[in-house]
Amino acid sequence: MPGYEAGVLVMNQTGAHSSAPSQGLPLVWLAWLAALLPFVTTHICYLLAASHGQVDWCIPYWDSCTSISATGRQLPAKYVFKLGMIPAALLTAALWWCLWGWGRQHQAGTGWWMPVLGSLAALALILYTLALGEVGQGYRTLRRTGVVLAFAFTFLAQVLFTRLLRRLAQRNGDPWWTHWWRRSLSLQLLLLGIGLLSVILDLVLGRGYDAMEDAFEWWMALLLNGYFVGVALLLRRDPGWLQIRAAGPGRV
Repeated sequence: MPGYEAGVLVMNQTGAHSSAPSQGLPLVWLAWLAALLPFVTTHICYLLAASHGQVDWCIPYWDSCTSISATGRQLPAKYVFKLGMIPAALLTAALWWCLWGWGRQHQAGTGWWMPVLGSLAALALILYTLALGEVGQGYRTLRRTGVVLAFAFTFLAQVLFTRLLRRLAQRNGDPWWTHWWRRSLSLQLLLLGIGLLSVILDLVLGRGYDAMEDAFEWWMALLLNGYFVGVALLLRRDPGWLQIRAAGPGRV
């Protein structure tokens, strides 16, 4: 029986639009799903939790009234959170491997570290999601570990993709690539700055930091998801497609 093999096809490396192949999933769709599915899921869960009186009505980015986790701990939001975040994690892991293939097509790969870190981030997010809303110290440990690792590994994978864009900008000398590299770098520096500020405030304020910790969490999640919006816009200009094709018996 024939097997199957997956590959990333880049139709045009100059940045011009070209028609998609007859079979294949545009990578830009994966990028948009990676950006929007977690965002939509967490905000729907917040609305559900608030409407059932489980969290306060507020603007969590400013009021720091509730954590993301609190929006998905109780029914019915608990099921929505799991049904949204687990597929989001799997799709994001697939996107990282596709971006690795996209970089190889451009002869500017980052090695295995980028997709491996992205996959570890997805696994950590799945563990966190499965443990959310469950009772017990073991589940609490899984939640705390999962969310920290998901944020950290996603950030590191994004750093490696930003470095890939820098290589393309330096090699091609094209202002378009330089533009995207600088935008990605700016977002990374903003994320790093918010993370460091969060740590400093925690050390300085102690228990007083608890009143603003949740807002930092919402902003960090928003910016990490926002990075994939930039990836999606990049892939609109320089597209690639994921193709799954049958392999002959000798190639399995």
